[in-house]
Amino acid sequence: MNKIVASCLIFPIALYAQMSVSVEKVETIGIWVALFALGIVGVLILYFSSKQIKNVEKIHQEMLRKQEELERKQSLFLANMSENIHDIVQENYAKINASNGTSDGHKKALLDATEGLIEFLHLKSKKVVIQHEKFNINNVLNEISGTLCSQFRGIETEIIVDVDNNTPRYLIGDALHLEKVLKNLFEYTLSLVREGEVRLEVGTYATFEEKIELQFKLSDTGMGLTSKEREELFMPSYDEETKSYQRLGLYVAKELTALMGGELEVTSLTGKGTTFVLTLPFSLEDVNEKRNYRLPKKTLTAKKVFICDSNYNAALALKKKFAYFKHDVKVVSQSSFLKRIYDLSEYDIVVLDRRLFNERTQTYLSQLKEQKRVKVIALNALWKDDESDVQIEVVDKVLSKPMNQERVFELIVGLFQVHEESEMVPDMLTQKSLEVHRGEIAVTPHITTESFKVFAGSRLLLVEDDLINQKVLLNVLKESGIDVTVANNGQEAVDTIRDTQEGFDLVLMDINMPVMDGFFATQTVRLETRFDNLPIVAFTALALESEKEKIFRSGMNACMSKPLHIGQLYTLFGMYLPSVVSDTKQEAEDEVKPSSGILDIEKGLGYANGNEAFYMEILNAFLDAYGDSAEVFAKLIAEHRYEQLRLLCVDVKGLTGSIGAKEMYALVQEIHQKLLYHQDESLAMYAELYEETLERLKIEILHYLS
Repeated sequence: MNKIVASCLIFPIALYAQMSVSVEKVETIGIWVALFALGIVGVLILYFSSKQIKNVEKIHQEMLRKQEELERKQSLFLANMSENIHDIVQENYAKINASNGTSDGHKKALLDATEGLIEFLHLKSKKVVIQHEKFNINNVLNEISGTLCSQFRGIETEIIVDVDNNTPRYLIGDALHLEKVLKNLFEYTLSLVREGEVRLEVGTYATFEEKIELQFKLSDTGMGLTSKEREELFMPSYDEETKSYQRLGLYVAKELTALMGGELEVTSLTGKGTTFVLTLPFSLEDVNEKRNYRLPKKTLTAKKVFICDSNYNAALALKKKFAYFKHDVKVVSQSSFLKRIYDLSEYDIVVLDRRLFNERTQTYLSQLKEQKRVKVIALNALWKDDESDVQIEVVDKVLSKPMNQERVFELIVGLFQVHEESEMVPDMLTQKSLEVHRGEIAVTPHITTESFKVFAGSRLLLVEDDLINQKVLLNVLKESGIDVTVANNGQEAVDTIRDTQEGFDLVLMDINMPVMDGFFATQTVRLETRFDNLPIVAFTALALESEKEKIFRSGMNACMSKPLHIGQLYTLFGMYLPSVVSDTKQEAEDEVKPSSGILDIEKGLGYANGNEAFYMEILNAFLDAYGDSAEVFAKLIAEHRYEQLRLLCVDVKGLTGSIGAKEMYALVQEIHQKLLYHQDESLAMYAELYEETLERLKIEILHYLS
């Protein structure tokens, strides 16, 4: 550039020296030279200005990069801290459950809020990884049904699941996050709609190559939402009155949907209900596979089916599932059925709502079964305590709604006593010597994490795809001396069992997993006689009796329900693991240490249900998680990261309240109020006060622990 400018200046000067011109011509040339020089100066100014602008932009971009990196690290810090809180709360809930059920509702609400907070912070810190693995869509739907059954027992809402016949049985995508999205949508809907109808419709849309798009439409018959409620629906907020996060699950659902490449929208009319529309892309393992469910024999197709349910729409959805197998299906309303006696002699399968089995109906069906081989099914609502509560002689099978295509497939096969080897292996433990426990696993009272040391030296395989569930169980057993190995899906479990020379004493097997589910993994293991004496126990949210039957047919020894209950876990270990002699009964508490203004030990022990060992664990966990938080607190204030500061205050406030740290709790509560009312200018004065108060609390805790 400098050479070009020099040349431009020399050229007119040389030209001027060689020319012999008149004074007028000299003046003209002089003007041109001046103009030319002025232009060159302008070019130089533009050049240096643009260079300076680029430097400024580079500095600005570097500042933005550092800002984003700082925010990511802070969010990551908060996410990790919240996971520690989750572990504590989950264990607290399980222990209080084991010894005193009176506070179940409060603790369950706290647990749900904490789980939602973890998902929220995982998204903020970009810790969520989307998987692309093969999974069974029916396992996802069954897992959701089991979770909802335990959460909303007693409500009058009818759940209808209507899956399009073209929906593939197996998909490639993220089953775990799909389940979380649908569960969060269901939980929000059912929390508002306590009666009426909630309907999930699943439709299939082909896209290109081996891709497919599924649309999940969740509709209710509730009161609907106002325009303002719709605008704020996916925006989480903290409610000071209830001490809980609002709409956190919907925010998580929205963000997870975006990460999976889908869309989540909502439409609503006041007084006419709300509809969530979830659209997600998936891949197919075999794009040419058109028949997703194949009955093993042609004689099982073309049956005649009669259906009468208390909810006509639910009956129509069930009709579609039977029609898939070319069955001839007739649906009648409950009012029509009660008015007259239908001739059911022409039908092979009769499906009735459990409430229709009055004396007249039972007598008629009993006589009919003497004449022909008719199969009678009783339908239970999802919210009933137990599918087996219908003790009617004429009933061949009791099932809970909602039904999916795979359950109907298995129903048909099971009713007519034909088993397809690749799908169902009946009673694989009938020839084994292992104990099979089909009932509910009892709760051993007064269990702490210390209690599990009696099983030290045992080898446990945990098969679980949910990282949070893995972390919770590992936290419970971390000091037990039990050697725990983790497998993330059924295929990993099979490979690990085959390749581990030392062997395992017990396998805890999740059911709904990608690649290979728990059913098929267990069947695969049971086919090898060298594992005849290996106990395999289902660890699942499934609550339906039909699914539990499938669990035992696959070859499992027992079934333990989620979420983790350490009193049940201890009982289970006592059934199958070798133990050393020890008295695990909780000793009577020593006299309570005197309370100070800093740490109210009596109050803290009350929150721990009088269990001092557990209270000490909470205090240790607090020191690990927040003992050095003063530095982070001061940094957040200095950098004006007020949202992160607010989340930190929420976490610290919740935990200090639980341990009885009155002074620290009051201080954080005061700071939190300043943040809520945007009184940011007064926050700087709290950095030193936070550090001093925390230091006094740490000294008090260490004194008590010693």
